[in-house]
Amino acid sequence: MKKSINKLSDYPKNIKTYFKEDNMKIDINKNTLVCGDNIEWLKDIPDNSIDMCYIDPPFFSNKNYEIIWGNGAEVTSFGDRFFGGIKHYIEWMKGRVELIHSKLKDTGSIFLHCDHHASHRLRVMLDDIFGEENYKNEIIWSYGQRMMGRSNFFDQKHDNILFYSKSKNNIFNTIRESYTLDEIRSWRGTKTDNIGEYYLENGGKGKPRYKRYIQDIKDKGKAISDVWPINILGSNEKERLGYPTQKPIKLIERIIKCSTNEGDIVLDCFGGGGTTANACINLNRKFISGDVSPVAIRIMADRLYINCKDVKFEIKNLPQTVEDFKSINGHIFADMVCDIMGWKVNPKKSNDRGIDGWDGNKNPIQIKNQKTSTGRPEMQKFHSAILSEGKTYGLFVAWSFARNAVEYVAELKEQGITIEIRKCENIFGPLILQEERSKELQELYEERYPKS
Repeated sequence: MKKSINKLSDYPKNIKTYFKEDNMKIDINKNTLVCGDNIEWLKDIPDNSIDMCYIDPPFFSNKNYEIIWGNGAEVTSFGDRFFGGIKHYIEWMKGRVELIHSKLKDTGSIFLHCDHHASHRLRVMLDDIFGEENYKNEIIWSYGQRMMGRSNFFDQKHDNILFYSKSKNNIFNTIRESYTLDEIRSWRGTKTDNIGEYYLENGGKGKPRYKRYIQDIKDKGKAISDVWPINILGSNEKERLGYPTQKPIKLIERIIKCSTNEGDIVLDCFGGGGTTANACINLNRKFISGDVSPVAIRIMADRLYINCKDVKFEIKNLPQTVEDFKSINGHIFADMVCDIMGWKVNPKKSNDRGIDGWDGNKNPIQIKNQKTSTGRPEMQKFHSAILSEGKTYGLFVAWSFARNAVEYVAELKEQGITIEIRKCENIFGPLILQEERSKELQELYEERYPKS
């Protein structure tokens, strides 16, 4: 069995981890996990590019969502959604759903998972955004579990899934399920011949009755309705993770099958434990999924890495400690920095004269990912590289610079050569995780995703 992943450098080559600047678009041709508030990163998905979106946002009834994933950025994002009551919650959701609508193709659909506390308000919101004419169903997920025996109302044993399309041209694949033999037998009396059990069906005007074999009817099945009896995950189920709002993969796979085809792109911007992404891999769909919580992203990545053989996906914006960053291979790190800054990457990884990339004006850039400070010798070599490019300006990126390196830069300035020095902390900014916070997240990760 594959081992779990603990830091950036542990991910194999088929799982890329990198970061993006604000204006970098998400590549819809690649499976992607994004860490961050979806009100921000949804803007990075091209318009009219998504085939289906399933979202299972924090319910208005679940005021402890932060406890599921810990505190920090997720509290900043979700912590205020209840102030002002249900109206404020709907406004909080509205901005996100409007973005989702703009990202869906004309043939696309949305499935919004909620419960009775807010389903009526969310439906009005969806009517406004998608149009009343594009309402399809309010699917009832009847999950069944131990009855509580309420004294003055019925036990509530279902969730609501609101299904809307962007237009009348939405993809819809009929899902069928088998009849039981008892169901078929209840329609009319049956007989048996040497082929099997059958009943006689009317042939129509002037036509004789004919045999319909029960096994054929059972195999063909019936189209499912909008009531889906699918059991909630038990505490000992293999797919079970360590948080209470996890949905069974069977439920998500049914949604994906009915609204997309193989190769289509599925969006889930409240990704939680990665059930949607896992289901997409199982069904040969591409996914873009994300969550505000670094813990959730790590669990998603771990789950996909362990459960889905040779799956390729990319992780964006997952905060890491300085030590985690420093553990990354130097060439990969240089490409990562160029990716963030929008610089052109030098494809040569040897005999590159110390040039890792170029800025928009074709000025050379060198990027060092080392535990020691960059000193005068490195600056001297880079100076030679600048001259070999016929330039008088270059940019050097490193974690820290020794005094003699800074002094050498000042000397070159007097000679008309400028080397701009930039620290990695200023590039990665909030993506750098403090050690104390890292330990806290690790504890939450181990609690939510215990290793067997």
